[in-house]
Amino acid sequence: MKRKLTKSEIKSRKEKTVSFIILFIVSIIWILPLIYMLGTSFKSDSDLVMHPETFFPTSLSNWTLDHYTGFIIRDGQLDNMPKWMWNSIWSTLVSVILTVLLDAITAYAVVFIDFKGRNVFIKFLLLWMAVPGVIGTSASYIYYAQVRNAINTAFINSNTSQGFKDAINYFYIYFWIIVPGTTGIFNMLLMRNFFCSIPMEIIESARSDGASNRKIFFKIVLPLAKSTIMLIVLFTFTNAWNNLQFPQLLLSGEKAGWNTITVALMGYTGSNAWGAKGVAMATSVFALLPILIVFLITQNKMIDGLASTGIKQ
Repeated sequence: MKRKLTKSEIKSRKEKTVSFIILFIVSIIWILPLIYMLGTSFKSDSDLVMHPETFFPTSLSNWTLDHYTGFIIRDGQLDNMPKWMWNSIWSTLVSVILTVLLDAITAYAVVFIDFKGRNVFIKFLLLWMAVPGVIGTSASYIYYAQVRNAINTAFINSNTSQGFKDAINYFYIYFWIIVPGTTGIFNMLLMRNFFCSIPMEIIESARSDGASNRKIFFKIVLPLAKSTIMLIVLFTFTNAWNNLQFPQLLLSGEKAGWNTITVALMGYTGSNAWGAKGVAMATSVFALLPILIVFLITQNKMIDGLASTGIKQ
C-alpha cells in the first residue's frame, strides 16, 4: 500500500514540476535560435528565399557547405577569415591572462595586505560597478585618437616604411581593445570572495617562515584558487571574444584584415543579400566554436568555482 504524501511533499513536488516546466521553456527559447543558425548555415540559396522559413534544408540535395567555404575562400583566393580568427584568438588570450593576473593581484592585496583605506577602496569598487561602461566610450575614443595622432607624429615620417606604420597602428588599436576589458571589478570580487575563505593561519605561517608576498601569491594562493580562476577564464574569454562595440568603433575605416571575427560578422549581418545571410550564419557557427570548446574544458571547474566564491571566512 502506497504511503500517502504529506502536504509539504505535495507542495514540494508541485514546485519542482513548475520549476522544471519554466526551465524547459527558457531552454527552448535559448536553444531555438542556435538550431536555426546551424540549420541555415547549411541551406542552399533556394532554401534561404523560401517563405515560410524552415529550420533545416528542405531536402538532402539542398544541404551545402558553400556558405562555409564562402567566408574562407572568395574569388578563388583565401579571404581574410584566417586573419580575423587570429586577431580574435590572440587578443582574447592576452585579455584572459592579463585579467586573471590583475584581478588576482588586486584581490590578494585587498584580502591579505592591511593597507590604509582598504574598506573605502572596496566600497568604491562596489559603487563603480553601478556605472555603465558605455558612459566612458566617447571620452575613451577621444583620448585614443589624440594619443594615436601623437604617436604617429613622433614615430612616423616620410621615410617610414608602410609596414612599420601598419604595425604601430595595428598594435596600438589592439592595445585599446584589450586593456579596457582587463579591469572588470566583478571578476576581482569573485576572486576576493574565494581568498576570504583561505584561513589566515596559512598565510601567517608562510610569512613567519620568511615567504614574501610574491611567493605566497604564486605558490600558495593561486594553486588554491584554480576553480575560481577557471570560472574567471570562462567569463573573460566569452566577454573578450564577443566584444563588439568598442572594437567596431576603433576598427572602422581600418584595413579589413585587422578586424576581429565579431566585427567582421557585422559586415555580413548588415547585408540584405540572401547569400550573405547564409555566410553570416556559417560565420556565427564558426565564431561560436571556441566558446563551446572553452566551456567544455572548464565546465567542471566552473561549477566548483561558483560554489567556492560564495564561501565566507
